[in-house]
Amino acid sequence: MGGGASFHRNMISNRPDDFFDIKCIYLNPLHWNAKRSDDVVLDINNIVFDFSEEPINDVSSRLEKLISERAGVVITNFDTELATLNTYNRKKKAVFFICQDDAYIYLAKKYNHIIDVIITHNIAVYEEICNLLPNRKKDIHFIQHGVTVQNFDRNHNLENKLRLVFLARHVKLKGIYDLPKIDDELRKRNIDVEWFILGDGEEKQNFINEVKTRDNFNFLVPRTTEDLIAVLKTIDVYVLPSSLDGLPVSLLESMSVGCVPVVYNFSEGIKKVITSDIGFVVEKGDVMAMADKIEFLAKNRIELKNRSISCSAKISQEFDVKKQSGHYFSLYKNYRKLKKNRFINLKYLVKKYFNYRLVRMTYDFIKK
Repeated sequence: MGGGASFHRNMISNRPDDFFDIKCIYLNPLHWNAKRSDDVVLDINNIVFDFSEEPINDVSSRLEKLISERAGVVITNFDTELATLNTYNRKKKAVFFICQDDAYIYLAKKYNHIIDVIITHNIAVYEEICNLLPNRKKDIHFIQHGVTVQNFDRNHNLENKLRLVFLARHVKLKGIYDLPKIDDELRKRNIDVEWFILGDGEEKQNFINEVKTRDNFNFLVPRTTEDLIAVLKTIDVYVLPSSLDGLPVSLLESMSVGCVPVVYNFSEGIKKVITSDIGFVVEKGDVMAMADKIEFLAKNRIELKNRSISCSAKISQEFDVKKQSGHYFSLYKNYRKLKKNRFINLKYLVKKYFNYRLVRMTYDFIKK
């Protein structure tokens, strides 16, 4: 239950009205060694679906039982639910695919035949999908998501050591092992910083062991969004040396309280969000450049303050979740017009009539 889940929960909790009867299915891969959110209230409309490393057909056969046949919308994010809908057709539902980042673009093409609408919140991802599926440009939408606008007076850090936050899943892909490298470089320059490592992930314990001799690394797992925001209000700089991301919820949450971002260029689209007056985007893997930017902020506190103010202003102007949620739900409400009239799903047909020899022969021929 990471950034993707946070994104949808933010959208739902700030929806403009009760037009839809909403059910949230939280996919819970048991083979992922990571802490789950504690502030999800489970009930008839909020369900955790557990699955392990098992054949996708077995997962789909269980997951499809949670997806009703009623008219409406299915909002998908991953291969798991798309594969399920590919096998178990829901004729009355429009299928929306939220493409979070570059890693999921292939799904837009793989399941093009069942997806009715594609939404992405990263401009570079949007452009790439448009190039990949040029005949479907009218079905592809770029809509930035949002977070709660935080109205508070920040105590700008004008003289104490910088407080840096890493807020992402604790895995190699998110660059967690680059943090001690950045810290080493800052130490060489006599730049004292305090690190706050928030969240959880498969590599957490390994990483704790990696930095156990350092006295400036702190580990916290906020229980709720409110707890998280309370911590972020004390932070100066958001650091994300990730190799792959779209538009991280954690980035927007941090900016909403004035944390200045210093990140890798994990996607060209991020430069549209983190402009020069906001923060810094450096090339992937460039630890020295990350240290350079943090050093600059440490030695130029007025620049830090100005960028902090710009961060909060940008969130208020462009990423207010109440406004952005309205854009998403406006599109969802139009599902009847957006739903495509398609021939019956081939896999569904084969599954239902597989005992018929002609059906099997035809399916085998098409697969070749």
